[in-house]
This record gives sequence, structure tokens and C-alpha cells, in this order.
Amino acid sequence: MIVDVPRWTAVPFALSYRVGEVTVFRKRLRALALQAHFFTLSDDPGDPPPPVERFKADVEVIVTRSHPVREQLPAVTAHDGVLRYVMARYARFHTDLSGSFDEYLARFSSKSRNTLRRKVRRLVEHPDGVAMRTYATPEEMAEFLARAGAVSALTYQHRLLDAGLPTDAAYLSKLQALAANDSVRGYLLVLGEKPIAYLCCPASDDILRYGYLGYDPAHADLSPGTVLQYLAFEALFGEQRFRAFDFTDGQGEHKRFFGTHETQCADICYFPNSYRARFWVRLHRLFDCGSAGLVQVAERLGVKSKLKRLVRRLT
Repeated sequence: MIVDVPRWTAVPFALSYRVGEVTVFRKRLRALALQAHFFTLSDDPGDPPPPVERFKADVEVIVTRSHPVREQLPAVTAHDGVLRYVMARYARFHTDLSGSFDEYLARFSSKSRNTLRRKVRRLVEHPDGVAMRTYATPEEMAEFLARAGAVSALTYQHRLLDAGLPTDAAYLSKLQALAANDSVRGYLLVLGEKPIAYLCCPASDDILRYGYLGYDPAHADLSPGTVLQYLAFEALFGEQRFRAFDFTDGQGEHKRFFGTHETQCADICYFPNSYRARFWVRLHRLFDCGSAGLVQVAERLGVKSKLKRLVRRLT
């Protein structure tokens, strides 16, 4: 049972101004963020109400991430001296881990099940041999982070987006603390003796979260990320330790494909309704709209995937 109590906490925060996947610059702001899992929140975006009285202190923005919403919200509204900016809208996916793995697989079409099993079989029958290794104890976290970090360094998320798996001492300490409470799982897909994919999943209460997934692009033809997710779910359904697997925010066919439930969510920022705040919000919207327009043009021309591969190679 989830026991999250919503609370507002000071956190690092930045508005990222991007063109496609490339971050041009970031505007860092002093922020309060709502610390609560989206499972625990209603679909009223104003519940709980943001503590706007804190604007009088050392706070520039108040942030609610992944708040469930029941309807389309306007991007920008102003009321009672507060500017509300709906920074992003998206579907958030999770997988119910109750029941058996066979019951979970039964949700897929026969074509999808056959495709999954074919990908798994192709890797399992690889002449070099393949295995999935599970890491769950404090003593295992250092090895997991070292080996998974080596794979992460090869990914475009690490090179381009600065979003690879953290490998510093602070993150290792965090994983070890979680492991002491049986609240983290690390999965590594190993081909021969070489790791080719990793999945790092911290947990709060009984909800396992999709933290970091990455794979060696040299083995992309073997679908290592998909195979690792499949094998991890097989293990999770077998152990029945966690109630759900939360794919967190962000889009992706991988999340849509493996998820069993979909929730419409929004990332919402609250600012004092000042000239300064309106400037940064309008600029952020300009970047987002311009970037979306470029993506649509690339899709119409049929070159979107080629441009993404080119950007990743150049960076």
C-alpha cells in the first residue's frame, strides 16, 4: 500500500531550452517541488494547492511533476498574482505486477508475444552465451554500478543529454541505502562476459520505478533493451515483491508497449506573475513550439530518424 504524504521540498530545478534533443541552455531557478507519487494524487491539478505564499521567501518557482489531469489544460493562465505554466502534457505508463507472468503476456497480441519471444530466443541462443544478472543487496551495488556505468558511457543519453546512469559515490551510497531496505533492483544483460544492457530501478514503498535503462549501441540489432525488460519482468512477476512497475515520465514506445495502464499527466509550474517570469515562460514556449515544428517537418520529409542518428553520431 502506498503511504506517500504529499510535501513541498526545496529542489534543484531548471527550465531546459531545447531544439529537438539538443539542450541549447538552461535557466536555473530556486524551486519547491511536490514530493508525492502520482498514484496518490487526484486528477485536480490544484490539489494539493501550491504554497504560493513561499514566493515571498527564497522561492522562484513551485513545481508539480506528473500530476494526473482529467482534461486538457491551457498552457498559461494567470490568477491572483500567480502564473501557472503547464510545461508538458503526456501519458504516463505503469505495469501491474500482480498475477503471473503468463497472465501478463496474455495481454499482448499473439504477434507481439511471438516477436518478443523470438528476440529473447535470438539472444539466449547467441553462441557467446547470454545471461541476466540481478543485483539487490548493498554489497552488490558497487559491482552493478561499475559495470552498468561502463555501458551507460556508450549511450547517446550520456553523450548528448547528460542523462546517463550516475556513477559517483553519492549515487552509490543512495543505491546501497535503498538496497538495505530491499528497495532497489539492478539488472544487467551480459553477452559472454561483456555487459550490453542495464536497468536500474529504485523503489518507494511497493512501487518499483524505471530509473535508468541503456544498452551498448554496437549490439542494437539484438534488441538488448527490449530483451532485458522482458527478462526483468519475468523475474519481478516471479518474486512478487513489488505491486507495480512505474515507467515514470517521458514518452516512448518501449513504455507504451510494456505498460498495462496509462494515466494522463502534466508537469505544472507556478510563478509570481511578473515580467521576468512571463519572459522565461514565453521563451520556453517559443523553443518548444519551434522544436515541435521542426520535428513535424522532419516527419513529413521522412528524415526524422536519420537526423536523430546523425545528431547522436556527431555528439
